[in-house]
Amino acid sequence: MKAYLFMIGYGLSQTIVWILVSYLSQSVAVTVMFLARNLVGFVLTFLLAPNKRVPLASFRRWRAHLVRASATLLGGLSIFYSVTKIPVADSVAITFLAPIFGTLLSISYLKEKLTASTLIKLVGGISGVLIITGFSADGDAIGYAAALFGAFMTGVAYVSVKSLSDTESPQTILYISYLVMLPVSALLAVDGWATPSYQELFWLLAIGTAFYLAQIFMAKAFSLAPAAKVLPVDYSRIIFSSVLGLLFLGQSMTLSTYIGAALILFTSLLRDKDIEKLSYRRIFTRP
Repeated sequence: MKAYLFMIGYGLSQTIVWILVSYLSQSVAVTVMFLARNLVGFVLTFLLAPNKRVPLASFRRWRAHLVRASATLLGGLSIFYSVTKIPVADSVAITFLAPIFGTLLSISYLKEKLTASTLIKLVGGISGVLIITGFSADGDAIGYAAALFGAFMTGVAYVSVKSLSDTESPQTILYISYLVMLPVSALLAVDGWATPSYQELFWLLAIGTAFYLAQIFMAKAFSLAPAAKVLPVDYSRIIFSSVLGLLFLGQSMTLSTYIGAALILFTSLLRDKDIEKLSYRRIFTRP
């Protein structure tokens, strides 16, 4: 249960990041927001770490750390780019393929099992997302390719965090990841740099803080349960985005939003043992 709660915390925190990015997108360059996300996260990780020294021992798994940092960097940039090229609803829908990519990778790479419960929750989640967002395919091919690549990279990040969580603390995983992402995002922000106002600076700090919390929650969830079991809970983000979008951005909630959210909520709340019992009875019992 704790793993699911941490994953819900990840979904809520990540949604707050996107709401703030959408709010600031008219006045602050995407690359500047990306830099703020990484800079604030790095500072928080450093200040809250029990040991302020660079965890050199963790570099024994430098390949896994590099994969995690690269996937987070490339995935974030690709999704940001896709939003500028295709309808936001389509971009969001495609990014929700990430739990499926993550689950498939965790089964093939981490040798986790695909259970009936996981399969039902994945199908229910993606069905709910498609009901809410639809898929107009109105935009250029590069934008859709970027969103798909971003979703895949997010799935890679999920699996790499799960792999690292066996030996590394969430703070260490984040610390090394930020060490890789920060210089790259700083270089990217130079071209579109404009000194933010005090109000914009406040929201940029909020973006970095929310992203930091999201990464901590995700690492905590993966340290407590198999990735394939907790990843379907990531679909809770579409519910949070619908509600917060209505409250803070004035985005309307249609009937399809309520139907899709109800389907996601229903499948997410189904208990694994109940699904497996039902599947067992259908296979091994006859009328």
